[in-house]
This record gives sequence, C-alpha cells and structure tokens, in this order.
Amino acid sequence: MNIKTSALIAALTLSASASFAASDHNIQDDIYDAQAQAKALSAQLETMGIESNPNVEFAQPTTLSQKLDAYETKIDELQGQFDSAHMSN
Repeated sequence: MNIKTSALIAALTLSASASFAASDHNIQDDIYDAQAQAKALSAQLETMGIESNPNVEFAQPTTLSQKLDAYETKIDELQGQFDSAHMSN
C-alpha cells in the first residue's frame, strides 16, 4: 500500500466517524430541545392553573430515537391540554 492509499483510507475513516458522531449529537440535541419544549408548555399550563408534568418516565432501556419519540408524544399531549384550555377561555 502506498502513502496516498493509506492517507485516503485514513481520511475516509475519519470522515465516516465524524459523520456518525455528528448524527448521534444531533439526535441528542433534538432530545434536549424536546425536553425544553415540554417544560415550557408545562410551565405555561401551570400559569393557567392547569397541573401538568413535562417529564417522561422510561421503565426500560430505550434508544435515543425512542426517547425522542416519547418526548414528541408528551409535547403533543401538553399542546392538546393547552389548546383545550385556550379554547375554553
């Protein structure tokens, strides 16, 4: 193997590793954003006198995408509570 081939393989390996790490980082950022959105909706509901819980409980190990799905479901639930309360006023 010559030096150019070794350098190319090393560059491709680093590039693939960086892409994989970046995709994991993005989903983790999405989870943090979803958690923040759930907390914000819950805080808004509480200012309207409606008790709510922004937390999602996991009874078993879950993947990052499962966690994100769970928080998106929680956001939908909280948004539904907000919409119902807003319409009734």
